[in-house]
Amino acid sequence: MKKNKLFYITLVISFIPLLINIIAYPHMPNRVPVHWGINGEVNQYGSKVEQVSMSALPLVLFIFLNYLPAIDPKRESYKKHGFAFSVINLMIIIVISCINLAGLLSAFGYPISFQKVLAVLFGLMFLVLGNYMSQIRHNYFFGIRTPWTLASEYVWKKTHRFGGYMYILVGLVAFVSIFIGPAGLTMFFVALLIGTAATILYSYLVFKKNI
Repeated sequence: MKKNKLFYITLVISFIPLLINIIAYPHMPNRVPVHWGINGEVNQYGSKVEQVSMSALPLVLFIFLNYLPAIDPKRESYKKHGFAFSVINLMIIIVISCINLAGLLSAFGYPISFQKVLAVLFGLMFLVLGNYMSQIRHNYFFGIRTPWTLASEYVWKKTHRFGGYMYILVGLVAFVSIFIGPAGLTMFFVALLIGTAATILYSYLVFKKNI
């Protein structure tokens, strides 16, 4: 797949958390938050080595996502949805990078409201996914992959259009959850579960109707 500007922007962003964590490592406390519960509160602490290791995740994920087109039998599809693929990759890397950096700030004592941070990040991510999902062409690795979408390009297109609407709704729920309080993220994950289930069911029904 031909590399565009977003590819290089995403590559640079994927390095940022790792570089910042390496620079901050000598000054980190020995005990840093590494996991947060659904209420946005810290529920697990780890070592600063673990924090730095997690900061490499955006780069590892970037490499993985951009390796997929090379091994996909339908690699030609990526030429058709190259821009959408790049935008979605960028959004995923930004979200993971921001979560890691928010954890780093929390380790240094900054008052981070993870319930709100995650709500904003998830909201943005799902709005982007929803807006670009219908542009994703038939392939084996990227998109809404059910037995029925993989079996039929027609079902793939219909499902991704429907799934796009579902993701936009989920993104809006994420933003609304900011004002709900500790139960907000629970509401978001319930909405995500319902939206995913509805999309899978829709995929099956479209397939059954057209066989």
